[in-house]
Amino acid sequence: MEFRLLGPIEMWSDGQRHDAGWAKERHVLAVLALTPGQPVTVESLVTRVWDDDPPDRARDHLYSRISRLRATLNSMGEDAFIRNGRRAYVLETDKKNVDVHQFRELRSSARAVADSDPDHAVRMLRQAAALWRGEPLAGLTGAWVLGVRQGLESELSDSVLERCELELRLGRHAELVPELYELSKRDPLLEKPVELLMTALAGSGRVTEALSVYRLTRLRLREELGMDPGEALRALHQRLLRGDPSLLPTARAATPGGPAANLPRDQSTFTGRESELARLTELAIPHPTAVTVLAVDGMPGIGKTALVVHLAHLLAPHYPDGRLFLNLRGHSGEYDPLDPAEALSRLLGMIGVSRTEIPAGLEDRAALWRGRLASRRILLVLDDARGHEQVGDLLPGAPGSLVLVTSRRRLAGLDDAHCLSLEPLPPDEAARLFGRLIGPIRAEERDQVATVVGLCGHLPLAIQLAGNRLRHLPAWSVSDLASRLADDRRRLTEIRADNREITAAFDLSFRELGEASRRAFWSLGLHPGPDITLEAASAALDDEGLGVERLLDELYAHHLLAEPQRGRYRFHDLIRDYARAWSEAQPESERRGVFSRLLDYYLFCADQADRMLPPSRPRPPLRAVPVPGLQPPLDDPREWLDAELDNLLALMRQTSDGWPEHTGLLARVLAHYLETGGHWEQAVAVHERAIVAWRALRDDAGAARALTDLAKVRWRAGDHDDALRRAGEALAIQTRLGDFQGVGDLLDQIGLIHWHRSDFAAAREHYERALDIRRTLGDRPAEAESLGHLAIIAWHMSDYGTAARQLREALAVYREIGDDYHQAMTLNNLAEIEMRLGRHAAALDYYEQVTAVGLTMGRQHQAIWLSNVAVARQHLGRNPEALDYFQQSWAIYREIGDKRGESDVLNNIGFFHGQQGNDGEALVHHQRALTVARGINERYEESIALRGIGDVHQRAARHGDALEHYQVALDLAKAIGDGYQKALTLERMGASIKETGDMSEGQDCLEQALALYEQLGVPEAESLRTRLAAGPRSEARRAV
Repeated sequence: MEFRLLGPIEMWSDGQRHDAGWAKERHVLAVLALTPGQPVTVESLVTRVWDDDPPDRARDHLYSRISRLRATLNSMGEDAFIRNGRRAYVLETDKKNVDVHQFRELRSSARAVADSDPDHAVRMLRQAAALWRGEPLAGLTGAWVLGVRQGLESELSDSVLERCELELRLGRHAELVPELYELSKRDPLLEKPVELLMTALAGSGRVTEALSVYRLTRLRLREELGMDPGEALRALHQRLLRGDPSLLPTARAATPGGPAANLPRDQSTFTGRESELARLTELAIPHPTAVTVLAVDGMPGIGKTALVVHLAHLLAPHYPDGRLFLNLRGHSGEYDPLDPAEALSRLLGMIGVSRTEIPAGLEDRAALWRGRLASRRILLVLDDARGHEQVGDLLPGAPGSLVLVTSRRRLAGLDDAHCLSLEPLPPDEAARLFGRLIGPIRAEERDQVATVVGLCGHLPLAIQLAGNRLRHLPAWSVSDLASRLADDRRRLTEIRADNREITAAFDLSFRELGEASRRAFWSLGLHPGPDITLEAASAALDDEGLGVERLLDELYAHHLLAEPQRGRYRFHDLIRDYARAWSEAQPESERRGVFSRLLDYYLFCADQADRMLPPSRPRPPLRAVPVPGLQPPLDDPREWLDAELDNLLALMRQTSDGWPEHTGLLARVLAHYLETGGHWEQAVAVHERAIVAWRALRDDAGAARALTDLAKVRWRAGDHDDALRRAGEALAIQTRLGDFQGVGDLLDQIGLIHWHRSDFAAAREHYERALDIRRTLGDRPAEAESLGHLAIIAWHMSDYGTAARQLREALAVYREIGDDYHQAMTLNNLAEIEMRLGRHAAALDYYEQVTAVGLTMGRQHQAIWLSNVAVARQHLGRNPEALDYFQQSWAIYREIGDKRGESDVLNNIGFFHGQQGNDGEALVHHQRALTVARGINERYEESIALRGIGDVHQRAARHGDALEHYQVALDLAKAIGDGYQKALTLERMGASIKETGDMSEGQDCLEQALALYEQLGVPEAESLRTRLAAGPRSEARRAV
């Protein structure tokens, strides 16, 4: 378990990041994690999270946030948990699990050993700095956050200066100059970084430059603060003027025949890699009995050599007996790789062994090499190794030395080596590197910089080539370069500078592959999705089993393919472009064969997964699709579809050109998953492509099915007009074809659309026609579906007895055929009736039965269930739980884009806040609901939102505003024929009218409401009857 606060707030467990929730949950977590094991009072939490403007019932809000954090911690299965104290909360976890405390502990430990072992102290301070991932508590705001953030950033700044001071004591003056320049620029008025910079410059023999830094600092302090430098800086300046020898570099006498120091120069533009450097520095600690070997591998252009050379310069002072560099030419292209014997000959020459002394055989050379280094402590860089075989004989034998190896291949066979595989730079480091290459960046071009480095795949070599190219094109802007790189077809050729191209780096790795691996490489380049599994790759290559796995392993070993998730392989973006370029050079017949097999594989698997998804649906078999030799496990079909969704959508986009049948069939098998999973935006594009494809094939039945599927997702997304138009087109085709099952399905679908338009009469008419057809066909599941839909309309029209009867009929059918999914939906609707009739405990019992079904509901149905259970718990006084469920439901509706559901839950949250006396929150949520409902012409929810807004005005004694909203709500309730909503609004109107002094008209409204309540048999009748008992009655009841 790990809590990370030094950057965005994150929770990690077993190498996986877990959702830390919304901003306020992350805020609460940050407060508790800063003091683990110590209670934080509720008052302190509220103040620190909301400053001086807490919401009404802030304790309930806080409880809700704590509940969600507890649920996440429980799901992680770790020993950290949030405990209730006395009017306080405690995060029970060890301090070492919080990065802030890890940082402080490392800094404290470094201080403890700074005098006795400054080198070890430096490594610990670098390790501490590597914990930082950006601005601490990123994404949070408020006074408490600002104070904590400033304090932590000050701690980091102090620790960096402490580390620099130690490194100066170790004689690393020249290496520190670039870093200290950067530190002094961040806050030019701070004198400590300037003091250290001047010391580093002087120790590097750059005294004049050090004196210049002092003059500039003194001028700046006088101009901005009206003061001179402090005593320490003035004293250092005087020592430099006197030529104090303790500040100047001392020349080390050369040892005759001694070791070379031939490290390449460090790159002045080297940027980032702080965490990798900290990790490697930690691993570089000399081993008491063996040579320390660090191997850095990665794809072409990832920056392996730059990182290792930079690290070598940082560590060079620890290896006084030699700092050697040898290019093993593993991927040179121009020269053959160095064999171990020749490599040893060169290394022996570097340490002063004459050619005449170098023996002929490999074993003798290796023995001489180890013997000459027996009493020496050297740093050896072996760059660009072809494999572990090229390295083993070059390793020194005695402990104390350090060997740094780079390779494009993963060196799994290099015994006792610590291996680090480099990934592309994080976006912020990539942007910093680009900025160093091109110079100052205008504020308006920062977004374009992010675009450029993203199109370069955050690959250091690609960024360097693009930056160097731009620097020598003064007429170009960053936007110009971004537009050139945005073209997929020419991106690789655009990443160049002078005669250097990014493709040259890739060519060297590609040439190393065997023929079968090359074919696998370009074949996978035809896969349009973001990743591919072994099973899909086997289908593409028309092979299965170990053969394909070995090919993927070889591509993986050469860093031409990554495996970010077990069993799922992925190209780097630029490598994918490179693979596609190779595929385009292959014969068309071969390309079509590969792509056709991919399509058949995904079509077969998606079809199998769809048939396993609840609910069970009759669906005719597809045309004969070849059965893949290697099939994925489909124990959880929705999990497989979730994992493959991006691949399936990418295939759909590519099949539009020349693969019409696959386009139509893929859309058909994905329709239910996309609809129930809330992927409506993607589903619209999928079904529109399918319609075009079926029409191109002159397949009317296929076009009608695709139109029906499109109508469903248009309806789900709230575009009722287009949904009706599409469903009408499909109905006309199905009627002409004589497909009565299709006609019944479409009538039911049109009924659904009318229901959501609050046109209940039209909805009932279409449902009844669908029911007649389905009964004639003997289609029991479809008959139950129509009964369930008719029950919903009866509920809206306040005929609760009919609704309950139809739902029980439908439930009996679903139980008879074993359809758990629709049982759950029907039980949910029966619970709604119990809620309406005031039987909240009975409703909650139905909801618990829904939970007991134990099936995986689609996202939309989860949201419906959560909102309904929240209402029931609210009526039973379980308010914090209710609010938590409401908010979970709202989050799902927003995520999937269900506007009707969103307006419904917003109204529920509004009424919740109103009942808690929090009218500000109530008004906000009802107004949001009104906006959403009007956006999709959802009159039912619009009416409820208007009534909720009227309630807020009524409680504030703004009776004119209240009546204005009630009147519009009443008109809508009458128009859609919802007697219950009409009664609720009349009751509110009557109360407001009485408050204005018109007792007679107010009494009329109340009595009309009572008559409706009595007619509907709802519990509101009893409470209103009691209120009216003492007052006069009118004839209004007979007018209802």
